[in-house]
Amino acid sequence: MKPASREKLFWIIAAFLPYLLYGFQYYPILDDFIQYGTYPLHQDLSYVYLTIGTLSTRPLASLLDPTFWGFFWRVPGVALCLITGLHVASGFLLCDALRRMSLRPSPFFLLFFLLFPLGMEGRYWLSASTRLVPGLFFAALALFCLSRFMTEERKWGQFLLFVLFQLLSCGFYESVAVFSAASACLFFIWKPRVRHIPVPVISALNIGLMFAYYRCFANLGALGSRAAGLDLADLSQQLAELFRQLGEVAGLMYPATIIGSGRGIRLLLTEGWWGILLLIFMLLVSLCLSLSGRAQKNPIGVKKAVAFFVGGLALFFAPLVPNLLAEQVWLTNRSLFVSCIGLALFLEPLFMLLRGRLRVLVLFVCIFICLTATVNEYDVYRQVSLQDVRLVDQVAMQLDEDALRGRKPVQVVQTEPVETEQNALYKDHVKSVFDADWSLTGALRARLGSLAPTCLQPKLIGEAVEDTNCLVVYVN
Repeated sequence: MKPASREKLFWIIAAFLPYLLYGFQYYPILDDFIQYGTYPLHQDLSYVYLTIGTLSTRPLASLLDPTFWGFFWRVPGVALCLITGLHVASGFLLCDALRRMSLRPSPFFLLFFLLFPLGMEGRYWLSASTRLVPGLFFAALALFCLSRFMTEERKWGQFLLFVLFQLLSCGFYESVAVFSAASACLFFIWKPRVRHIPVPVISALNIGLMFAYYRCFANLGALGSRAAGLDLADLSQQLAELFRQLGEVAGLMYPATIIGSGRGIRLLLTEGWWGILLLIFMLLVSLCLSLSGRAQKNPIGVKKAVAFFVGGLALFFAPLVPNLLAEQVWLTNRSLFVSCIGLALFLEPLFMLLRGRLRVLVLFVCIFICLTATVNEYDVYRQVSLQDVRLVDQVAMQLDEDALRGRKPVQVVQTEPVETEQNALYKDHVKSVFDADWSLTGALRARLGSLAPTCLQPKLIGEAVEDTNCLVVYVN
């Protein structure tokens, strides 16, 4: 096997390895129960698309929720496998595109792209990953085709594929669309020989089509209002809020990565022989990938270093632009999934300065930390999901005939708040379905396989309970 192929194989293993702890199972939380457990229950999907209004934004992702991803609701591990495969393929395509543009990245880029704990929400949680990862895959395909067109024999078929794949990427997630357009424009700037090719114009048209779609369907169904919040009046205030929230997320990097790694190692050591075996595999994979990084020669001049710095900075902030246009800035871990690509490129020149054993050591430590921190994140998702399923099943067992048929709502009273210990809790990152009525209703319907039951806002013992014409149940 060639060294390049062997290195790709190790990256594939690294991406899949943390999920093997629990047999490559997926554990649904929050929106998963609705998007993949209840939407497919509708016999007429036009109700989902038009009345609920899922098609008001991210049309391709919304179309695929009940028709494709919902098919794997009973075997969600298959969906996780597909998403992880698309994620790895996207990384390889991006690396190949950069290499064709004479900007070959080091192994640090794939480390950041595939394993950085901040990206766990975007690459694991299906409610986010089924939008971000397929969209990014099409964006990477577009850049791959564009790089071939720019650097090899100019076949217009490659350029047309670039246009098509970029347009498809715009149908999955706003930040992915902006990343795709910004990357194509940076390629255009980097290769002066093709300045006569209308890459920026095509990219602007594709972004324009996405926003035009959002405006046209802004009032579609119950979710349509989400698309109506474009506002430039308070841009400076929005920008200040964006940077404030960026600071909050940055403050979570240490607990998510370093503390998360320590917890991941302890978890592996307490899971018997299988956990210890996985820990050994992680050490071996980290070593193999770090040694391959030593063999790779990455001479970098001032021009390329500036290209990585400037391009990385641009690709970090560009995907955040949709947050500035929204009615309210709401930055989450998944919001930064695409921006992490820019951050990795920005840090590339610093990593390329390392040589010999120091490069091997730094790469080995970083890969191992990210692998074990991912194990911890995976376990957090599992614990929240298992607890939610257990408690939702408690609710289901107490329902009478009227509640099962939806003739009266259910008021759920908790003896104590439903919480799970995690080291980097932020906003809606790995939250329980018992946090709101919509998520609890979705989980209950998905568990029962029925669209009838409805839950009121969950209450704690001691709070005022709505007990008129509703069924009150208790969860412990």
